Amino acid sequence: MAEELRLYPLQTAVIDALHHAFPLYRNILIQAPCGFGKTELATAILATVKKNYKRGAFIMDRIALVKQASERFDKYGLDHGILQAQNERLDRANPIQIVSLQTLKDDPLDVQLLVVDECHVLPNSLKKRLEKRKCFTIGLTATPFTKGLGKYFDHVINAATTNQLIADDKLVPYRVFAASEPDMTGAKVVAGEWSEQETESRALPIIGDVIEGYKEHGQGKKFIAFASSVVHAEELQRQFMAAGVVANLYTYQQSDEERDASVAEFRKPDSYIRGLISIESLTRGFDVPDIEVLILARPLRKALAVHIQMLGRVLRCSKSTGKTEAIVLDHSGNCMRFWTEVQDFFENGIDELDGGKPKESKAPAAKTEKKPARCPTCFHVHDAAPACLACGAVYKKSAIIEQVSGVLKEVKGTKKSPPTPEVKRDFYAQLRQYATDKQKTDKWALAKFREKFNEWPANGNVPPAPPSPEVLRWIQSRNMAYAKAKAKGV
Repeated sequence: MAEELRLYPLQTAVIDALHHAFPLYRNILIQAPCGFGKTELATAILATVKKNYKRGAFIMDRIALVKQASERFDKYGLDHGILQAQNERLDRANPIQIVSLQTLKDDPLDVQLLVVDECHVLPNSLKKRLEKRKCFTIGLTATPFTKGLGKYFDHVINAATTNQLIADDKLVPYRVFAASEPDMTGAKVVAGEWSEQETESRALPIIGDVIEGYKEHGQGKKFIAFASSVVHAEELQRQFMAAGVVANLYTYQQSDEERDASVAEFRKPDSYIRGLISIESLTRGFDVPDIEVLILARPLRKALAVHIQMLGRVLRCSKSTGKTEAIVLDHSGNCMRFWTEVQDFFENGIDELDGGKPKESKAPAAKTEKKPARCPTCFHVHDAAPACLACGAVYKKSAIIEQVSGVLKEVKGTKKSPPTPEVKRDFYAQLRQYATDKQKTDKWALAKFREKFNEWPANGNVPPAPPSPEVLRWIQSRNMAYAKAKAKGV
């Protein structure tokens, strides 16, 4: 019997935001972190499409993800066909389809709604479809940083932030330990990233440190490791096995059957496989919640999105196995390299997509950012403090001056800055759109604005804008408070 799909408040707020946005925009991107439940969200959306006698499709960029999505649809009783070469569930008559990108390239696919998973990776065939805007499209991604993404999506909904999901216990907090890392000085760059040959040759000599780091901090827990190349991955596996730690490879050199078998065994809570070693195949959509350790052994130069996707593999909750935190063992330098960007994104998300146009050159702003603190004793990376938050080692005064807060800050203790005039204007614009959609007056929007900010809007004639999930959640909370007060006769 199918399980009932129950969306939690953050997800229902996104559904509500879509209802407000679709009359104004054709292609909408939803930014949602790892662990938000994007597949459940897609299931709910497509179930509504089917209920309304329309046709919809869920587009996946990898065969493994097609299978994973199909299993999830089956779990919640959403009947569907699969458009993928040699798939036994081919059923073109079904109004709901799961489609591999490779199949989509040569298929007309007549639907009213496309839901595109991992939409930050758009092949040309899909870009052409989105440019035509013949049907409504929803894009799902945790990392909407791709240059030019704003050309294909008209609006972005920031569903939640990583720090918010950590605070809500939907993701676990994590600690970073950064010891030895390859020296990438002077390394050859190809297409913006260090070449595979360079990263491989510079990462191989420190594999011994990777194994020792896992033995000290991983202590036999499940891990996933990202290597620089197949040769590097194979040597990592060899040395892990020599140390008595069973680790399997997951690269393009393994057959589909071998990879499926490895993952099936690895998913077991008591699996004898302690780790999977990949290069990039497991960066997107791979879901094994009880992984507690992430080993970063693949240096990245500019690929912030790949780094965040890697972090996402270890942040999921696993209450059944008692997982309370994640450990990141950084032997790539990536955590230090992307510290500021990750801190900002995990706290604030994103509200604007890159339009692909050259940006006006501006005078460089004075740099106020500083590097995070790294303990010289245990190599823990953390916020500014007079002593290490992991081992308690007291820092010298000169070292403290160089340390500043970073991405590992305590979410619940964060002190937020007062809202800017732009934030207030945007909030009022969204209240006005909500009032229009719900057939309320402008006086309602004015009253709600005053309730929120204890002042009247500076400009009462701002153009309405689709309300975000955050605004919708605030309105919902005020409605609930009003209903409770009314019930008590207040």
